[in-house]
Amino acid sequence: MQQPRRRVPSPNANLVIAALLGIPGILNIYTGFTRPSPGDILSGLAALIYALLLVRDALHIKKTGAPAIPQHKMLLIGFGCLGVYLIGILIKHS
Repeated sequence: MQQPRRRVPSPNANLVIAALLGIPGILNIYTGFTRPSPGDILSGLAALIYALLLVRDALHIKKTGAPAIPQHKMLLIGFGCLGVYLIGILIKHS
């Protein structure tokens, strides 16, 4: 019997998601510095950090065929970044 292939996240999907998070993250950081808003900076940093983590993971998958960080840890980091992002949104709109 043949072993089933292990599921590995798609590096291309990781790069697309990283672009979708990174571009608005950079724009939020820029607007946070031009009109001093800690909420913009905080939400931009959270999105940019997760985008960079996804790029690192995608490059590692392309190089080795395996993710750099296990999926359960990546999920926890994602929820942490989402929490920081939501706190930044809350600060920005209050």
